[in-house]
Amino acid sequence: MKLQSRDICDADPTALTIGQALERIKSTLPRVRDSETIGCDEALGRISSCEVYSSMSVPSFRASAMDGYAVRVADCDGSLKVAGKSMAGHPGIDRLEKRTCQRIMTGARVPDDADAVIQQENVEPGEDSITVRVRPVVGLNIREPGSDSRDGALLIGFGCRLGPAELALLAAHGIDRVSVYRRLTIAVFSTGDELRNAGSRLETGQIYDANRPLLQAILDNNAISMIDLGISKDSTIELRKRLDAAHDADMIISSGGVSVGDADHVRQVLERIGKVSVWKIAVKPGRPLTFGLSHSRQAYFGLPGNPVSAAITSLFFVKPAIRYMLGSDSPLFPPLQVRLVDTLNKHPGRIEYQRAILQCNQDAQWQVSTTGLQDSHVLTSLHRANCLIELDTNSTGANPGDIVRVYPFTHFSDPLI
Repeated sequence: MKLQSRDICDADPTALTIGQALERIKSTLPRVRDSETIGCDEALGRISSCEVYSSMSVPSFRASAMDGYAVRVADCDGSLKVAGKSMAGHPGIDRLEKRTCQRIMTGARVPDDADAVIQQENVEPGEDSITVRVRPVVGLNIREPGSDSRDGALLIGFGCRLGPAELALLAAHGIDRVSVYRRLTIAVFSTGDELRNAGSRLETGQIYDANRPLLQAILDNNAISMIDLGISKDSTIELRKRLDAAHDADMIISSGGVSVGDADHVRQVLERIGKVSVWKIAVKPGRPLTFGLSHSRQAYFGLPGNPVSAAITSLFFVKPAIRYMLGSDSPLFPPLQVRLVDTLNKHPGRIEYQRAILQCNQDAQWQVSTTGLQDSHVLTSLHRANCLIELDTNSTGANPGDIVRVYPFTHFSDPLI
């Protein structure tokens, strides 16, 4: 009798769930403790190592939110004489005479006794006066001191990634230097006798190494310093050489050599010089993932050799590990709930991530469709995809019209790190 897809079980009782693996990884990882103080102009993407408090209120004065006229609301029942002008950086007089107003621009200082700013579209201008057409309310278009942040307020916390908004916030408070954790040093190499670098000539049975460029691009960040260790032959001696060459790294990442074949030596070498904490995970693609410590101090990830498997395991396991080591423990953004266009097939037994395309249909409704062939060596499907569809461990697939969980690739990008 021919087995149907739903009859084939892909479970491995020795494999950890994603949650179990992440907890084990987190409990094993060393955290970076060293910090440095750098200029904010070079701090993009770095992780704060201390709290930063405001030493001033922002704005520090009553400021106009509109181009218009600063007035006293009680005077706004007739014409008002225009007495002076307040420009951004060039404040006008501090007080208004009765039944006068002051021409004012956005960001400029509001006179002390003005209690509203009428936008210029709501007045009838005369030669040296205005007539109010829409009576304002007290407080209209005035930014009070400290309405953004108050003196002594917490601006940046521990473990905060310094993105554009954070750097702008610091600059707005006059802060030009910040304490950050030092960069995390990561060494990357590929394993396989068949691998060659792009640009070289291939002999029969050889392929180009796509994994190193892939992983370096996925992990590239200003908080990371990358070391390229090239390609290792499939031997315990060569593997040991690569690990010894990475003695200064905080984390080592290899791809390939983590399964159970005759040429898979990663686990054997890691057990000799360190500790293996994770061996197999109930996820597809990416079950043969190895995690442990090299020389009892360096985080080591042995990723699968197929490029799609290496990509997905780096997103779900390596990137969270990097964030944790740098002092940030922010979770992954939750998946979206999106209607499926196609039929998806799956064997029960492992949680599965299928490459897919998230887009709007003609009715401006989000929908998701498969990129097609899901084999873990098919890089073209990763190129076409902009998201991953998550299918439960016990799922046998999904049908058109079903609501499925979707992780856009943007969920894995900065500011998560």
